[in-house]
Amino acid sequence: MNIFAVGLDYFIKGGWVMYPLLLCSLAAVAIGVERFLFFRKADSGRAFTKGFCRYIENNDWNHAKALADHTQGEIAKLATIVMDRHDNYEYLENFISYRAERALDKFEKNLPYLSIIVTLSPVLGLLGTVTGMMGAFNNLTQRMANPMSVTAGLAEALITTVFGLCISIVAVCFHGYFERRMKLLTLNLEEMGNTLLEAVRKKTERETPELMQGGRRRA
Repeated sequence: MNIFAVGLDYFIKGGWVMYPLLLCSLAAVAIGVERFLFFRKADSGRAFTKGFCRYIENNDWNHAKALADHTQGEIAKLATIVMDRHDNYEYLENFISYRAERALDKFEKNLPYLSIIVTLSPVLGLLGTVTGMMGAFNNLTQRMANPMSVTAGLAEALITTVFGLCISIVAVCFHGYFERRMKLLTLNLEEMGNTLLEAVRKKTERETPELMQGGRRRA
């Protein structure tokens, strides 16, 4: 008997609760794969943040702009947009905050569903356990109870519990991994935004006295 046949046999023995559990497992895997591919494409990476901030701190705006233009991902995209703008410090601060929140929302998409699956799968497994045990005890109360029917009820109880826990474990691993990526992404966004804002503030402070001196000369 091959693995597929064994799995199908367990699935059938698990009863009707196995169908919603199967949906949970497919959803968890689909979300995990989709989010992994999205993070891989949209995360500019720690190396970009370090390099970009180093250029900005050294007042090398040309290399910083070139690095942002040639790097994919949401952080690099935001850096490019900010460097193309010529707004004052207060407006730029609000703009970066708004765009950073929108970027984080993209990365957080579908992750709440993983949390639901983490909680729902063991509960469904427990439901299968209860219904399986109820069926087993119901068969025990009947006269001339068929031992096979009792065994089938116990099998349903055990299979759904194990399957529900396995799904929950996989979903927890996915969710923990992406939560860690989200924290790193948030740190990179904050570092990039703070570095840019600090550079703009210093640049404004340097330019303001020069403008005042120029106005005095003309007066």
